[in-house]
Amino acid sequence: MQQNRERRSTRTRAIWILFVTAAILAAALAVWTSARKAGRMTAAAASNEQQFAQATPGAKIKLVIEITDSAPAGTIRGKLLQKKTETIYVRTPTQVMVRSSAQTKLVMGQQSDVHPGAVVHVTGTAGKDHNIDAEQIVILTGYVQVQ
Repeated sequence: MQQNRERRSTRTRAIWILFVTAAILAAALAVWTSARKAGRMTAAAASNEQQFAQATPGAKIKLVIEITDSAPAGTIRGKLLQKKTETIYVRTPTQVMVRSSAQTKLVMGQQSDVHPGAVVHVTGTAGKDHNIDAEQIVILTGYVQVQ
């Protein structure tokens, strides 16, 4: 009798150890898969002129620009800004053209905030002509300083 109990206890313990090990492995696999997907989804931040110039067509890109001209059709022209600190950006001579559309998400502002002198963070796709097709525009005017 006691041997049967010991066998059942040993068997139950082995089943629980196997179950816990499988759960840990499944969780580790989920974390690893998520990390790989997140790594592929990050866009290259063009924080300087060289990175912007090296952006390949079709690549996701993030950049901050000071708008010099904007048209109602969705064309935005500006100068690339280089990040100095979290709140200070420096003008570069690099000109950037961004194309926005009705599908472009506008964050922390509205369409009227997209005007000459405004500072915006653009996330989009680099084109063959080095223009950016915007997916998201974040209005930074009032939150950052430009030197």
